[in-house]
Amino acid sequence: GITVAQSASTLSTALSGFADAYNAAVAELAKQRGQSGGPLQGESIVNSLSHTLASMSTYTSSTGTIGMADLGFTLNVDGTLTYSPLTLIPTDAANPAGVTAFLGSATGGGFLGAATNALNGVVDPVTGLLTTTETDVQSQITNLGTTISTKQAQVSALQTQLTNQMAQADAAIAEMEQQYSELTSMFSAQYTADQMYANGA
Repeated sequence: GITVAQSASTLSTALSGFADAYNAAVAELAKQRGQSGGPLQGESIVNSLSHTLASMSTYTSSTGTIGMADLGFTLNVDGTLTYSPLTLIPTDAANPAGVTAFLGSATGGGFLGAATNALNGVVDPVTGLLTTTETDVQSQITNLGTTISTKQAQVSALQTQLTNQMAQADAAIAEMEQQYSELTSMFSAQYTADQMYANGA
C-alpha cells in the first residue's frame, strides 16, 4: 500500500531527475558538434562523453528481466531520454525485487553501480576523462607558449640582424654619397680648370 506508493513516488522523482540531467548533458555535447560547434568541436572527448552517456541509457542487466524500458525510459533518436512514471509504477508494483535488483547500488552493481563507474571514469580527480583532458590541454597550452616564446626570440633576433644589416647598408650608402660628392667636386674643378685653360689659350 502506502509504503510501496511512497517508494515508487520517490524513485520516480529520482529517475525523472536523472532523465533531466542526462538530457542536459546530451544537449551540451550536441552544442560541441558541427561547423558552428563550441570550444570542444573536433575533440575526441566529445565522442568519449557521448559513449559514456550511451552506456547508461542502454544499460542492461545480465541477471534480471527488468530493463530501462520497464522503468519508464525511452531512448529517442536524438539521443535523449524520455521518462514516463506511468510505466514504473506497475512494474514496481508487480516486481519490486526485480526493480531493486536492476537498480543495485553505487557500490554493489546494477544500474547505479554501472552509472557510478561510468561517471567516475569521467570525473575521477586523477584518472578521469575530464581530468586527463584538462591536463593534456594545459600541456598543449604550455607547449604553445614555449613555441610562441621561441618564435618571438627568433623574430627578435631576425629584427636585430636586419637592423644591423640596414645600418651597414645605410653607412655604405652614406660613404658612396660622400665619394660621389667628392668625385663630382673633383670633376667640376677639373671642368672649370679645363674651361679656363681653353679660354686662356
